[in-house]
Amino acid sequence: MWEPLEMRRLHQSVRVIFDALALASMFLATTAWAGQSATSIAEAGMPANCADYAAAVSKSEGNFNSTSPTVNGVTCYGAFQFCSAKGSVTGGTFSQYYSGTPQQFESDPSAQVAAWTQYEQNNWNQASKNGLTSAVGQQVCYGGQCATLTQSSILKACQFGCASNGKLANFVNSDFNCNAPGTRDGNGTSVCSYLISGSGYDVSCFTAQTADGGACMVGGGDLATSTTTTPTGNIPAVSSSDMIVPVGTV
Repeated sequence: MWEPLEMRRLHQSVRVIFDALALASMFLATTAWAGQSATSIAEAGMPANCADYAAAVSKSEGNFNSTSPTVNGVTCYGAFQFCSAKGSVTGGTFSQYYSGTPQQFESDPSAQVAAWTQYEQNNWNQASKNGLTSAVGQQVCYGGQCATLTQSSILKACQFGCASNGKLANFVNSDFNCNAPGTRDGNGTSVCSYLISGSGYDVSCFTAQTADGGACMVGGGDLATSTTTTPTGNIPAVSSSDMIVPVGTV
């Protein structure tokens, strides 16, 4: 026969299990509806040709009014999850790309699209500067899937960081080897999974290039372009920790 203390401990254990299941159900219900549609992102100012890529990223990030749970003192906001400095509700990438409050940011889809467009342009410039765009055109297979890498592959993989010593750089510098050391994050997710899932989207709004690497023509709603891909002016540095991305959901 159970002693009273043992019974209390059993009840506590059962409650912990049920609480965990309830939280998991709430999380799944939330993430199942995460992400803005291409139409809503285009209505907020994204050129229509790049809206599909933006929606694919938003799907793994959040909605315009999303506020992430605070993890290690960092909170992220909006459809593309711009993140605060540690221990603050602002600072970090959020304040680097937006000057208002988190509440103002989440109620202004156009500001989110403008901020993310600049962020993606800066990512492409940094990737180009560091030679990471040389991966475009490479045939890559990983996890039973294969793809020809495109400009959108590079931008999606830049969520691991576009620095010269990051995981994407390790992939490029290892002769495009998905199994090379330093190409996975702490959870074992390979940069190649992002490269492959990101392939095939139009990202000329951010790269100022056509899919074949040529310069875009000005007009039709696209940004004014140049044949150069190197950064000009004081472009903020982009860190691999600037944006929190749910691992395995991209």
